[in-house]
Amino acid sequence: MKKEKLINRLQEFKQDHMLHLTPDTSRKGKCYKGTYRVDSHLDLMFLITNLIKVCVVALEENEQLCDLEVPNPKYNVMEVLRFVTQLIPSEEFALIDKFSELLENIELEKKVPTENS
Repeated sequence: MKKEKLINRLQEFKQDHMLHLTPDTSRKGKCYKGTYRVDSHLDLMFLITNLIKVCVVALEENEQLCDLEVPNPKYNVMEVLRFVTQLIPSEEFALIDKFSELLENIELEKKVPTENS
């Protein structure tokens, strides 16, 4: 496979599959920004509230939660888990599969004798 063609294929794969993490820089150097979806600012506020409530539930030692503080802990945990599933970089894992397949094809091309050999 020609080098330029390979680079183009890799760029296409990256563009199609690198959706959750984007390169960035911070005071400490290179880092990545993660993305997630919310429907609105209100949805984001509810998400943050649910994260806090789940932490309260986790830290509550005597399990005597006030219903006013955390009225529905199962719902809060469910919403946090739903959010966490958005953080799983499935598209990036698909990219790894594409890269592996491409590398395997390159290795096969190296092993197959050409007509000029």
